[in-house]
Amino acid sequence: MAEFLPGVHVVEDARGFQGPGSALNICLLVEDGLVTMIDAGLPGSSAGILAYLDEIGLPARAVRRVIVTHHHVDHVGGLAEIVERCGAEVWAHTDDAAVIEGAAPRSGIPPERVAALLAAVPAEQRAAAAARMKQMNEVVSAAVDLRLVGGEELGVLGGVRIVHSPGHTAGHLCLYLPALSLLLAGDLLRLEGGVIREAPAGFATDAAQALDSARQAAALGFERFIGYHGGLAVSGAGEMLSPSLTR
Repeated sequence: MAEFLPGVHVVEDARGFQGPGSALNICLLVEDGLVTMIDAGLPGSSAGILAYLDEIGLPARAVRRVIVTHHHVDHVGGLAEIVERCGAEVWAHTDDAAVIEGAAPRSGIPPERVAALLAAVPAEQRAAAAARMKQMNEVVSAAVDLRLVGGEELGVLGGVRIVHSPGHTAGHLCLYLPALSLLLAGDLLRLEGGVIREAPAGFATDAAQALDSARQAAALGFERFIGYHGGLAVSGAGEMLSPSLTR
């Protein structure tokens, strides 16, 4: 848990199992004592988030909105808790809103993908990992107050541009802060081993579309980067882009 840049805080939720991409970087944009939260983590994440807010001298009610990058459980599992405890609005892309609200079915991880992931987890962590994956279909729904389409601007920290980046899910969003040269990538991109690359195709609804969205995001031009699953770059992100994103 730390202030990544002035006004940009990252709350790391490392519950579940260890390994590349397992830590969850929940981002808080803070200006004038008000908070815009990007995603809400797994069920139970609200406790750590609210503890961090208290640490920096902000009450739960300072959270005015949660912008959801997409409907997967590790991004919305804690959403209903945050709404209840903070009274925050929920913003999400219109193409993911029905899943978040429980009006459309939530797709789980394909069985073969689950088996492969669990096989890579140390035996002593396998039960916890399996329980986390099971939660893919056990998320408490939350109402979406504002349906986004992409292209909206939020007047926080010099401006936040909401970028529709479909493929991982139909309504996946990234957030671009040009004044800070910062990309909040959700699950579109991740930084691993000093390289920013597209997220694993196995979790994407449409892998080809996700790669196209990743290339468009890379073309925005940014020097700072926050990926939801591990990987932060406070400088030099433009030089870390994988060749697969710059073709």
